[in-house]
Amino acid sequence: MGLALGTCAAKPQCADVTFNVPITNSQNVAFASPPDPNDTAAIVGFMRDVWNGNKPASTGAFPVSDTFIIKGTYCVPKGSQTPKGLEVLVHGITYNKTMWAGQGFEKYNWHAAATARGYASLALDRLGHGDNPQRPDPLNVVQPQLQIDIMHEIFEAIRDVASPVNGLGQAYSKLVFVGHSWGSYLGAAMATQYPNDADALVLTGYSNYFDFSDVINADWASAADFDPARFDPSLPKGYVTITKQPQRTASFFAGNFDPAIPDIDFEGEDTLTSGEIGALPAILGPVAGYTGPVLVVTAVEDAFFCQAPKATCESHLDSTESSFPDASSYDYFAPQNTGHDLTLHYTAQDTFELVHQWLDQKL
Repeated sequence: MGLALGTCAAKPQCADVTFNVPITNSQNVAFASPPDPNDTAAIVGFMRDVWNGNKPASTGAFPVSDTFIIKGTYCVPKGSQTPKGLEVLVHGITYNKTMWAGQGFEKYNWHAAATARGYASLALDRLGHGDNPQRPDPLNVVQPQLQIDIMHEIFEAIRDVASPVNGLGQAYSKLVFVGHSWGSYLGAAMATQYPNDADALVLTGYSNYFDFSDVINADWASAADFDPARFDPSLPKGYVTITKQPQRTASFFAGNFDPAIPDIDFEGEDTLTSGEIGALPAILGPVAGYTGPVLVVTAVEDAFFCQAPKATCESHLDSTESSFPDASSYDYFAPQNTGHDLTLHYTAQDTFELVHQWLDQKL
């Protein structure tokens, strides 16, 4: 069911938090023909093959066991108000947890919007990105399944204040998974494998329609080779990033936005790993077994997951409902004159308002 609208403000109280997450026997993909880890062209070619719809051959599972350090930004409403619930925010590719703070602009800040409406928020850096100190093997370790298992452990820990993994110092009984783009697909897969982790799913930059033309045609390079002043020069070549700002802007922005934002966005871009894309096909599919509510928020001009005009985009979002056969409800919102990075456009406040109206009804 499509939703229509009806502004949020107030600075949140935020703190840096850390989760030490033990993982035992996470089942990553073992690739039959992996690219040469020292050949950037081979790595990018491997990723482009996947974006073109070719699933890499596998020899089975690549088991991973370790303790992973995950950094987060935790924000709560001001005063003594008890939060209505906790929104766990998971970023997209070439981003990290800072995307949810709106690149420093309050009107694009998800934390501010959430806390103003009485919700706490927790933005996580996915394994291999942001402030996380570990940069594991980008092909064999930094894959979606391991990221899903890490998130699952964090969700379980947040419900139990006594858990040694709980880095918040308090427990929450109402948890909302909020994803953007790649983060949304991880959230959908987590809901399939661990259907009781989240009480509600908010998936932005998401649908069952895909057009990866922009990333296929983009210039990708080893992040360490591209900008050794920003990225650790010892970073493995399988950590890649987009090297040309106009390509990034065309992929992530459309319609009405502050022209200063893409410059800031490019200067702060993070990375993508070969394993994240190589193992992506392994986690895609219907979200069977999840019985909570689902809200999809994808912009009309989203270059990857929707398509102008509005009627065409909404037809994609209508059909996406079939991916959630057991959900208690399915709703969507398609902001117009807005691109893939919908929270960095002038319509961001509309999105924030609608999401939290929906949460007030569903939680």
